[in-house]
Order: sequence, then C-alpha cells, then structure tokens
Amino acid sequence: MLEIPFFYFFGAAFIFFVVSGVFFFFQKSKIIKKYKQPNGVIIKNIHGTIVTTVKGTLRYSKSFQWCSLDILINHNSMFLFPRSFYIFPRGCINLRFKLDGSNTKNPTVLNEFTINTNSVELIYYPDHMLHAKRNISLYYLSQEQILIFEKALNKQM
Repeated sequence: MLEIPFFYFFGAAFIFFVVSGVFFFFQKSKIIKKYKQPNGVIIKNIHGTIVTTVKGTLRYSKSFQWCSLDILINHNSMFLFPRSFYIFPRGCINLRFKLDGSNTKNPTVLNEFTINTNSVELIYYPDHMLHAKRNISLYYLSQEQILIFEKALNKQM
C-alpha cells in the first residue's frame, strides 16, 4: 500500500517534465516567430552557466546553474532560452542592450559584457530581485559566434 503513492509521485513528476518541455518548446517558437527581426540570428546549443549573487544587509547567497542555451540576437536585444541540466527548459530571458525597445518582451537592461577568445560573459541586474546580480557565461563559442556577439554588442557602446 505504501508503494502506490510513490508510484503516483514519480509518474506525476515525469508527466510534469514532459508537459513543461512541450509548453516551453511552443513558447520559444512563438517568441522567435513574433520577435525575430529580419537581421536576427539564432544560435543553438550554447553551453553556459548562470550564476546569481544576492547581497543583502543580513544575507549573502549564490546560486549556480549549468545549462544549455538557444539565443536569438536582434539588433537591439537578445532572447536567451536556457535549459537546465541541458534538457529541462526554463523561462525566457530578454536582455536589451540599446535604447530602442521595439520587438522586446519584458526586457532587462544588459549592464556589462565581456568578450573573450572563446567565451562571452553577460552581466545584468534582474528587476524582480533586489540587490541581485546575474552572470551568464557562454562557453566553447566558435569564432563565427564570437563575431556575431561582437557585432551586436559593440555597436551599442
């Protein structure tokens, strides 16, 4: 009798992950269809990390997440579609790096970025988290992908 609730729990967890994966897939395709500009570029399967640091007066916390990302880069913003543990999708992150707010969905301002030989680091401060800083590091990028980021990000500086 005790094993039946555990069976239902694991079955419900499996169904939840499948349904959420399908939901985020359709949400991602809807966002790309609606917000992609004619000169927009889509980069798929970028490996990276998301580090969130919260520094308050009485607490300090840091969370670390490995993920794989699909990225849509437009002339004024970029959409990041992270997947935790490389398979579980998360919500979309929209970073705006120009004053032009057209074709954006709840954008957050990209405050800093660093472009290295094979990696890019994006730093922003989420609006919904007080005293928080989020670093998104993208690793193992090809020279072509680095040039796309340089072209998009350095135009705005």
